[in-house]
Amino acid sequence: MGKQIYIEEIDACLPDKLKLDIDILLDDVMEGEMDLLIILDGKEGSGKSFDARLISKYISTITKTPFGVDNIHFSTEKYMTFSESMPKFTINVLDESREALNKRRGMSKSNVMFTNWLSENRDKQQIHIIVLPAIHDLDSYISIWRMKLLIHKLLGRGKSETSRSGSKLVRGYFKVFDNNKDLQQVMFNKAKYGSYAYPRDCNYVRKIKYKQVFTDEELKAYKLKKAAERRAKYQSAKKKKDEKALKLLNVLLESGLSRREIARRTGYGRETINDLARSSKEMAETTQS
Repeated sequence: MGKQIYIEEIDACLPDKLKLDIDILLDDVMEGEMDLLIILDGKEGSGKSFDARLISKYISTITKTPFGVDNIHFSTEKYMTFSESMPKFTINVLDESREALNKRRGMSKSNVMFTNWLSENRDKQQIHIIVLPAIHDLDSYISIWRMKLLIHKLLGRGKSETSRSGSKLVRGYFKVFDNNKDLQQVMFNKAKYGSYAYPRDCNYVRKIKYKQVFTDEELKAYKLKKAAERRAKYQSAKKKKDEKALKLLNVLLESGLSRREIARRTGYGRETINDLARSSKEMAETTQS
């Protein structure tokens, strides 16, 4: 659908209208001392991260700033630290950001800090690309006031003569929306449109041809970085849970309750109670020494 524009510098194509939109917005950044926020959303597996990398690679050819694995982040804290340390026109990608920016956690310190920071850093003249399943999960301030372009990825089905099922998942298509009153009304009027509704009318529908713009080495580094960030996040969550359980156990042990009674009251198994008790004892011994 639509004409594909080949970009020699990245050996890939961009749909005509999307390239024009990006070019107009980049002119505003580079000539008008503004920054740029693009959001890619859509179902998991629809190709958002691939497209974010392709678009970023193209933007880097215009801004003459490097783009690689270092520009991609999986937490708001590391995103902000990187951005603050880099010059203008730097490209910043926040990938897998549902947990980082979910508006249901809007009162968390990290969310509030990120929203405030993003509203105050226009003078950096940087490019921000946020990738997440649904724009509705973003803080409303970011969605309404900071976003310049919404690329809504689609994931459909088509016939296949070679697959076992006779069908295949079709990736690459997307809808583009301007950040206008129509979009905002549909996004935030849950009573009328539903929690995750999008306007019927969009600017245009196009398809991005699949292209892996990272080298094999870059792709390996990206996957390792993503896996490391995921492990760190869940290990941190487990540590906090264990610390909370230890505090509760110590209170109950000091009350004189038996371990069997503690297990019954807390819902933890006897083995878990014994493990926590050993951990508590080890921590006490370490503190005393």
